[in-house]
Amino acid sequence: MENIFVIDIGNTNTVCGLYSNGDLVNSFRLSSDRDRTTDEYYVLFKSLNSEHKIDYIAVSSVVPIIGRTIESVILRYYNVPYIFVTGNTELGIKYNMTDPSFIGADLVVNAYAAWQKYKENCIICDFGTATTIQLIGSDGTFYGTIIMPGLTTAAYNLFEKAALLTNIQLEAPKELLGLNTRDALLSGIIRGHAFSIEGFVNSIMDNYSELGFITTIATGGVSNLVADHSQRIDIIDKTLTLDGLYLIAKKLLVTSLDS
Repeated sequence: MENIFVIDIGNTNTVCGLYSNGDLVNSFRLSSDRDRTTDEYYVLFKSLNSEHKIDYIAVSSVVPIIGRTIESVILRYYNVPYIFVTGNTELGIKYNMTDPSFIGADLVVNAYAAWQKYKENCIICDFGTATTIQLIGSDGTFYGTIIMPGLTTAAYNLFEKAALLTNIQLEAPKELLGLNTRDALLSGIIRGHAFSIEGFVNSIMDNYSELGFITTIATGGVSNLVADHSQRIDIIDKTLTLDGLYLIAKKLLVTSLDS
């Protein structure tokens, strides 16, 4: 039985998961604190994974300073085989560019996860600090990505800039046309994001119609909120990134080291 610890370092949150014998047995979310020390990260990881010995670690990071701190944690306290995923990681993905190194690790992991889990052409919509929309083919071809401001990022920027608008809890809007400021904001923020996603998904499907059927997957913190107002989301997969890191660890750490 192997225990694989996976860590996805985002701009706002760091999401971690522990896979034991193939099952996700624990997951937790931390703020992506650039000032947190190596020792502090280790104490957090240890307290949340106290019942399991870690055998392998896989990491994706879009915050280099935190990535370096996490690598220090691994080297100092775990001393196990590990991998940091990048666009240059050998996963069998076929890129339509000569240098894929600039592609964010989260995009690579999500593309690989969708390719391996669903075996179909997939549009992946990841709702985080930024919202990313990408297309991965059933043959592992990475066609490209769209990056737009995330739902919560756009909402909080609006709250900061508009003096008469208060910071409201993001939740499903009740009506299309709000009869008060709160309901009007919720409709604009959430439905507006959903409509943007639908527009992009429709355009991708039109531009890549030669691929045939394409499944649309939503992941990320507010994926449910957006998917409830979109006709173009087929699957909500909240653990897509963690699953991708697990599958990469199995392929490049467990299998390769065992062979």
